[in-house]
Amino acid sequence: MQAIVHFTVGVFMALLALTVLDLPVRREFLLLFLSGFWAMIPDGYWLLRELDIVGPETAWQALHRSAWANVFWFHNVIDGLETGRNILEAGVSLAVLLVMVFGYYRYNDWTVD
Repeated sequence: MQAIVHFTVGVFMALLALTVLDLPVRREFLLLFLSGFWAMIPDGYWLLRELDIVGPETAWQALHRSAWANVFWFHNVIDGLETGRNILEAGVSLAVLLVMVFGYYRYNDWTVD
């Protein structure tokens, strides 16, 4: 699955958690992005492969294939849902991300802490 799909799922999961938690706005904003990047961690072996860093790349790829990758916001589950239509998946993911950001902006209480 493309990285933007994993990033969107990570942001979505953070938004779900932040509907229950009431943190300062600046912290919530940061956590949204960190959660998106958290969801992409198992795909980090691609970068290592491009940089020809073989040893860590092999171990990282083993993590990507293991059930432990699901700790990163259900990474393997999302990869299993891959349709092979990358442009459609990315487009839908970006549309969902746009709706989520709009909803976050519209319904957040925006109390400045």
